[in-house]
Amino acid sequence: MDTPNTHGSLRSKLLRLILGALLLLGGATLLSSGALIYSTDREVQAKREEELLGGLEEKARLLGFNQALALRSLVADNLFGDVKALIFQTVSENNDIAYGLFFDAENRVWAASGLGPAGGVKDTPPLTAKDLQALGISTEHHPRPSLKRRQNPMMGGSDVVEVSAPVVTEGSHAGTVIYGVSTRSVVERMVQARDLAAHRLVTTLGLIGALILGSVAASYFLVKRVAVHITEPLFALRSAAGAIASGLRSSGPGPEATGVERKKWERVQIKSGDELELLGEAFNSMVEANEQAFEELRVKTEQALEASRLKSEFLANMSHEIRTPMNGILGVIRLMQNQPLEGKMRRYVETVDASANTLMAIINDVLDFSKLEAGKYVAQHVAYDLRLVVQEVAELMASQAHEKGLELVYRVERRVPTGVVGDPDRFRQVLTNLVGNAIKFTDRGEVLVDVAAPQQDKGSAMVKLAVVDTGPGIAPEDQKKLFAAFTQVDGSMVRNHGGTGLGLAISKHLVEVMGGEIGVESTPGQGSKFWFTIKVGVTAGGEQIRSAEWASGRRALVVEISKTWRDVVVEHLVAWGFDAEATASGRDAINRLELALLEKRPFSAAVVGVQMNDLGLEEFLRTIQSVPGLQTLPVVALYHMGSSVALSGLESTLVTQLPKPLRVSELYNTLQSALTGAKIAPVSKPGVEPGKIASKLPVLVVDDNEINRYVAMEQVEQLGLRVETACNGLEAVECVKRKQYVAILMDCQMPVMDGYTATQKIREWESAKNRHTVIIALTAHALVGERDRVLAAGMDDYLAKPVRPQSLQKTLWRHVVLHRDEPEPASVHGAREPSPLHVLDPEVPRSRKLIELVLKNVPAQLDHLEASIGNAAAAEVKASAHKLKGSMLSIGAARVAELAEKMQLAAGQGELPKAGDLARIRQEFASVSAALKEELAATAEATT
Repeated sequence: MDTPNTHGSLRSKLLRLILGALLLLGGATLLSSGALIYSTDREVQAKREEELLGGLEEKARLLGFNQALALRSLVADNLFGDVKALIFQTVSENNDIAYGLFFDAENRVWAASGLGPAGGVKDTPPLTAKDLQALGISTEHHPRPSLKRRQNPMMGGSDVVEVSAPVVTEGSHAGTVIYGVSTRSVVERMVQARDLAAHRLVTTLGLIGALILGSVAASYFLVKRVAVHITEPLFALRSAAGAIASGLRSSGPGPEATGVERKKWERVQIKSGDELELLGEAFNSMVEANEQAFEELRVKTEQALEASRLKSEFLANMSHEIRTPMNGILGVIRLMQNQPLEGKMRRYVETVDASANTLMAIINDVLDFSKLEAGKYVAQHVAYDLRLVVQEVAELMASQAHEKGLELVYRVERRVPTGVVGDPDRFRQVLTNLVGNAIKFTDRGEVLVDVAAPQQDKGSAMVKLAVVDTGPGIAPEDQKKLFAAFTQVDGSMVRNHGGTGLGLAISKHLVEVMGGEIGVESTPGQGSKFWFTIKVGVTAGGEQIRSAEWASGRRALVVEISKTWRDVVVEHLVAWGFDAEATASGRDAINRLELALLEKRPFSAAVVGVQMNDLGLEEFLRTIQSVPGLQTLPVVALYHMGSSVALSGLESTLVTQLPKPLRVSELYNTLQSALTGAKIAPVSKPGVEPGKIASKLPVLVVDDNEINRYVAMEQVEQLGLRVETACNGLEAVECVKRKQYVAILMDCQMPVMDGYTATQKIREWESAKNRHTVIIALTAHALVGERDRVLAAGMDDYLAKPVRPQSLQKTLWRHVVLHRDEPEPASVHGAREPSPLHVLDPEVPRSRKLIELVLKNVPAQLDHLEASIGNAAAAEVKASAHKLKGSMLSIGAARVAELAEKMQLAAGQGELPKAGDLARIRQEFASVSAALKEELAATAEATT
């Protein structure tokens, strides 16, 4: 259970809430009291100031009145000195009087005191009316005394109350006396009053603040004591809820879980007599309901797991039961197709073959979707040629497109890497599905496969493939349905085109497993563009488009009705170094060829499509061969696969026909050979038959199904090998003990003894005899992990039913040719000792640089592997074997890669290789090394 968070507990929240409220209230009280006291003091001070100023004004008025009376007789008698003495005495004897003066009716100043340059009460030098005006003293005579507030005219002093009183003698105006009474005393008294008020305010607020803090402290202890009665029941509830949550986390389903375990949780006991007690009762009721729900869930989960197990078992059995008869059907059909059939009989066989393959495709869709839906599929990571896979898919689907009158074009951007690491089978499956859909739903126009690499670095790349068609397009509201299982845009499409509606759903799952995404862009009436991305590793390998010295400066003309094909061919020609032009018209092409002769810039070669918009190929060729200077022009004709043109009476050495979809490497080699005369080594093509397999030992076919045994026996015999059969694993073990076989084709699911057990017993027996027979699994199981299971049982390879003759041929060729335990005499079956080149997969491209790197680095890898074995370091053995496997896969040395993989798997389980395992790998690599050196020599000879 987690430790309670005291910072966020209810008790602390209550304390913070109440203390915050008290502090807020105390602060408001403090502020309001301070504001009230301050306001009251201001009013009192204002009133006091008003009273003091009033008294001062009254004093000034009385002063002016008395002085006017006193000066009346003095002025009447013209006692100038006495007037001056009176003014001086009045100013000097009263500190509150700042200055005083008297001027007569003619504005002559008789006496002035306090208005000198230094101020004070000394006599002021004689002043004139202008001097008074400069000091701001008015010389205007008033009939009555007057008062006004003004600034001290001597600057720097306090304000004064200036009183002006007329001096009247015998009814006439004799002059004016003026005094300025200073307000300094009033200001000083007001300052003292303000200081006293501020001190009183601070003292009062301090007392109020102390009372508030005391109240808060008392409230804190009181709330803290009372809050316990609220928080303890809540803590009990929290503890119980935490125990429930912790129990759920700790007992959640794990890798070995078989269900939801039975739960029994604690109850809470709260006796507070208030709402908290009701809350505790509600919590206990909830716990009881949860226990009941979990018990129901446990039962249902166990039932669901059992149902899932039965479903998986049913799926595995159905996979085996369906594929087993389908293996027989397809096998017999292929055997029949190898016989000399004519007329209706061949048509019947081809119809049955097409129907069986359609049924097999539907079965594969359903099984693939079941695996993906269960999350049981994991992408493999092997080296393969991405460009070659795209090419294979285009060639495979070309016949379907051509039958509908469609053009199938593929374009691979120059930046797309050749050698990649990923899952070629699933990549091929997704691309085939998208191309097949495009062909299926497009009635006229073309289908384009466009491959690009928008993101790429040294070790990885993001490859984007787009399949663009000119079909009817898809409405935006229907595009959302495309990648859902069992759906098609229009239900009528199922009747018109067939299918399960699983293809795009499976493709979506596969693309996501390969680290990419899939999408569609479509406009009704303008076609559709399905695209997907995959993330792959990048291995050594050259680019498909490469510049060539022999093409530099030469001119080439492309004549093709398909604009897309024209653009693709021109793109490659320009990349090689040609100055390329293109047209769709045969007559326009002839005119360009003739004009080039006149300009003395002739074309060096022409790439011409069989279909032009105005001429046939034969007419085009006869026309240009009738023109002097064009008779020796090399022409490469592009035709739809399976429909080459018979050219009678034409110079065959000048015309080479290449099928579309066009293999760019073939076009490159053809042009190079035609323009330089160099002999080019033939390009290895997918599916090339290795030939008859020579062996003095028979192959043992083990299968409980009679039809499957017969099919396998016929397929093996057609490869030139002798065959013996067994009906179950027990018979196979006895056969191996009696006789040696070159290979065993082992069915995995059989009565009496299955193939896994039989293989284990054979390996146990052979370990004592120092023998090793190649065992190849034949299984109808389509579930993930089957390959790992057969390898773990000790088998050497894996073939899924229905077994294709090409796959069986290639697998037996790889294992039987490499079987060196007993040398094969050259006379057996009329065969000769196989060339070392046969140890390499012809489908895997190998650049010169890659071969040189392998020959240089792999011996050091083998030495490091041997050192790791000597040090008994299983982790280092696993890493070294994994590295060796990757190197061998990159060049197509599958046998060495398999041996390295077995060593890697064993080391991963902590088992060190057995004696002789490394020696066997070195022996196999010696053959690989010889083959690589021979291939290097052949390449060097072809380029000289």
